[in-house]
Amino acid sequence: MSKPTIHDVARVAGVSIKTVSRVLNGEPKASPATRERVMAAVATLDYSPNLSARSLSAARNYMIAFVFGTYPELPNMSLQNEYIAGLQVGAVTAARAAGFHLLVEPLEMTPDRFSERAARLISMPAVDGFIIMPGLADDPRLLAVLAQRPGCYVRVSPGVEMENLPAIVRIDDYRAAADMTRHLLDLGHRHIGFIGGRPNFGSAELRFQAFRDVMNAAGVFDPTVVRSGDYTRESGRAAGAELLALDQRPTAIFAANDGMAIGVMALAHERGLRVPTDLSVAGIDDITMAASIWPALTTVRQPIIAMGAAAAGYIVAASTTGTLPPPLPFFPHELVVRDSTAAPSSH
Repeated sequence: MSKPTIHDVARVAGVSIKTVSRVLNGEPKASPATRERVMAAVATLDYSPNLSARSLSAARNYMIAFVFGTYPELPNMSLQNEYIAGLQVGAVTAARAAGFHLLVEPLEMTPDRFSERAARLISMPAVDGFIIMPGLADDPRLLAVLAQRPGCYVRVSPGVEMENLPAIVRIDDYRAAADMTRHLLDLGHRHIGFIGGRPNFGSAELRFQAFRDVMNAAGVFDPTVVRSGDYTRESGRAAGAELLALDQRPTAIFAANDGMAIGVMALAHERGLRVPTDLSVAGIDDITMAASIWPALTTVRQPIIAMGAAAAGYIVAASTTGTLPPPLPFFPHELVVRDSTAAPSSH
């Protein structure tokens, strides 16, 4: 079988060769939907460019580092994080299509010599750019290191914007959480519990702010049914157990990510509560498991793979042109209503 060409990618994606080239070179003109079609075609065809056409004297190393934090106190966090896995799939697909390699680098989130470890990682000479995962993207220790070192960095879903680090890949987390809160209110729920995400994640603060603001606007915000989580299923179970133990338990629980929402649903099933008849549950992200569990989870979809591809594409473009591309816009999100939410029961 002959090796797939850029013409094949264009044919499968239903776009022009020029559009494929723009996507693979990280140019910002392509829409997220077009970028997603092209990267899907690249993955389907297992396409890779002709590396022999490159100049050996090029000042690029064709290497992108994908950096995520690990938490010794939460050994299962990285294993459960389908969000990061989806970003990695998008990034590696886009990198490979452009002839780049993706280097996956964990960075332990412990106080002991963190800045030293981060500086050593960011100083790697063979890397053209870095994709920084949530949590790390807002860590003041890492941001201080990045501010002192020139380079191309793309931060994923940060809550803090920095003038010298303009590249951000994200949805509008505030609007996404507001949309879900309004969905639950529209169903008739008024006593809605909320489980927040890990405090150092920018998305966690924005999602809670949106929930609080929408509930306050409706005159029904109740801080006694707000709990903290850390984006793991275990924390969703623990917070859910506290909420369900209240004398007046919520009729719905909105968790700040799907993992915690799935933890709540598992606990509810174990306790004989019917979802959504006795308890509505909702999340954010639309990870793969959200559609496959029973009942299927109502959530907010992020184009996670397309976001990972865009992050890698930004670095490819910067490396190719020698200049930073324009900032990336918000990626679109979508409210996905499934079977885990319904109007509150009258009994």
